[in-house]
Amino acid sequence: MCPYVRKGQNINGWYYYCDAVAMGIVLTAEELMSIGCTDEQRKICKMLMELAVGTGIVPQPAD
Repeated sequence: MCPYVRKGQNINGWYYYCDAVAMGIVLTAEELMSIGCTDEQRKICKMLMELAVGTGIVPQPAD
């Protein structure tokens, strides 16, 4: 599992987001791949974010 994914439930309901994007961490394509953040995984994460909170932003490689 990606070390940047944050998910859970609070008083407002479910949340699911990417800490790397939230904190402005810039990662190269190689770094993203090393943590399992592939193009396909980013699509899945974005979909889960949209389902949980209505919108989603995933990291893009900084190449």
